[in-house]
Amino acid sequence: MPAETTPTLRRRQLGAELRRLREERDLTIEDAAERLGCSTSKISRMETGVTIQRSRDVRVLLEYYEVAQEHQDRILDIARGVRQRDWWHRYTDAVPRWFERFMAAETSAVTWDCFDAQLVPGLLQTRDYAFAVMRAANSSLDDDEIERRVSLRMERQNRLTGDDPLTLWAVLDEAVLRRHVGGTAVMRAQLEHLQQAGRRPNITIQILPYTVGAHAAFGFSFMILSFPGVNGGEVVHVEQLNSGLYLEKETDLRRYKLVMNRLRAVALDPERSLDLIAHAAEDLT
Repeated sequence: MPAETTPTLRRRQLGAELRRLREERDLTIEDAAERLGCSTSKISRMETGVTIQRSRDVRVLLEYYEVAQEHQDRILDIARGVRQRDWWHRYTDAVPRWFERFMAAETSAVTWDCFDAQLVPGLLQTRDYAFAVMRAANSSLDDDEIERRVSLRMERQNRLTGDDPLTLWAVLDEAVLRRHVGGTAVMRAQLEHLQQAGRRPNITIQILPYTVGAHAAFGFSFMILSFPGVNGGEVVHVEQLNSGLYLEKETDLRRYKLVMNRLRAVALDPERSLDLIAHAAEDLT
C-alpha cells in the first residue's frame, strides 16, 4: 500500500485493504457495520474509497479484524493522510459537486478507455473547442465562469504527459469529426490536435465510421477507468446531464469491457483513423 500517491488513490487503496482484511476473517459488511455502529452503506463507502475514512473508525475495524499491531500502524499512517486535498480542489468553485468524484477517479487512474458518440473527450480537447462546448451546455454562465471551467479541463490534460502518463484509448464515432463545434477554424484546429495526440505512445484513437451502422454502444457514451495495484479495481463512468453514474459491480464491468472490445474490433485501426481525421479536417471550408 504505497503512500506516495494522490489522496484519492490512498483512499481507494485503504478501502481495498479494509475489504481484504474483512473478507480474510470471513466477516460480512453487516458484521462490520454492527461493530462500528453505522450503516452498511458507510462500510461500503469506506471500502470503495468514496468517502474519507476516519482514523478512529479504521482503528475499530482493524482491532475487530484482529490485525497485527505493526500492520495496524502502517494502515493508520495512511488513514491519517487521506484528508489531504488533491490538486483539483482549488477548482471546486468551478464544477458541480457530482463531478468531483470523477476528477478524483481520473487523478488516480492509470488507464482510460472510452467511447464517445458526440464530442471529442475532454482530455483531448483544445481550449477553444472546450470553451465552445461549455458555452453551449451552460448558457447561464458568464465568460469568466466558463474560462474557469476550461482552465480546469486544460490542467486535467497534464495526466497525459510527464514521467508516468495516463494511457488513453478512445473510440470515437465519425459524428464527432463531422459535428462543427465553435466554427470552422476552431474545428479544424481541434481535428489537427486530435491527429497529433493520436501519434503519442500513450494515446490510441480509433474512429467508428458511419459505414459500420448499428453497433454495440449505439446511442450512448461511456468510459472505463482502471487504477493501479492488485486491488486497484476499475469503474465505469457514464456522464448524464446533471450527474454521473458509476458502475463497479463485476457484471457491469464485464459487460462494458465486452462492448469496448467489440467497438475496437469494428472501428478503423489507429493509422486509418488518423487518415480519416485528416480528411475531415481537409473537408472543412
